[in-house]
Amino acid sequence: MNAVPAGPILCCEDVSREFVTERKAIIGTPKKKFLAVNGVSLCIEAGETVGIVGESGSGKSTLGEILGGLREPTRGTVRFRGVALKDMDEGQYQRYRRNVQFIFQDPKGSMHPQFRIRQIIGEPLLTLKICSDRAQRRQLVKDMIDQVGLEEGTAEKYPSELSGGQCQRVAIARALIVHPKIIICDEPVSALDVSVQAQILNLLKELQQAHEIAYIFISHDIGVVNYMADRIIVMNRGSIVETGTAEQVFYSPVDEYTRKLVASSFAS
Repeated sequence: MNAVPAGPILCCEDVSREFVTERKAIIGTPKKKFLAVNGVSLCIEAGETVGIVGESGSGKSTLGEILGGLREPTRGTVRFRGVALKDMDEGQYQRYRRNVQFIFQDPKGSMHPQFRIRQIIGEPLLTLKICSDRAQRRQLVKDMIDQVGLEEGTAEKYPSELSGGQCQRVAIARALIVHPKIIICDEPVSALDVSVQAQILNLLKELQQAHEIAYIFISHDIGVVNYMADRIIVMNRGSIVETGTAEQVFYSPVDEYTRKLVASSFAS
């Protein structure tokens, strides 16, 4: 197995994101704004897992969307391999899109209900212009279905025929099939039963080792984040309030908000 290259893959610098919550009548100019992310800077190294944890409304998912290019920051810069997204040419942006993938909380909701599973998993190969050959694409999908622990017959099924855990495995396969450098996992197990959660978390760890990928793991559950992450970033009201190794943050929290999150994980 080749060594994972050193250096940050993805960084954000002083990133903020505002949302307009109310506009003035008639003229429509902003009257009230909500600051969802406030001056956040961080970097993700190759092969590591960075956990981003906080309660609902803390800004963690919005930050993930900014890092993954689904939202533009109001202020600040996102860089992939040192190049700012806003300065990328078409080829550079295409490489970024291939190398930064998502796994969402509601996998079934992110899948076209009339597409078969083989189409859903193979779709990124077409949209990112990686593989146009149908036979080759089918083989790649077959291999990926096997890697995520799904039965071969799953390929011809529709999302409605699968359980939540099976759909999440499909979502993992869809993200992984283009061989990304980073996968942003936004609450990937929060909608699953506890026993299924453990299976998916262990699968993610196994795939990380096999494919040498980095994860940004977003969750409200600091216990789950501690299990997955090398580093933990704690967010509250759009800002980072604490950061450190998983062991430091979970077992020796400094900020009162972090202590509250840790206490709630032991109580649940």
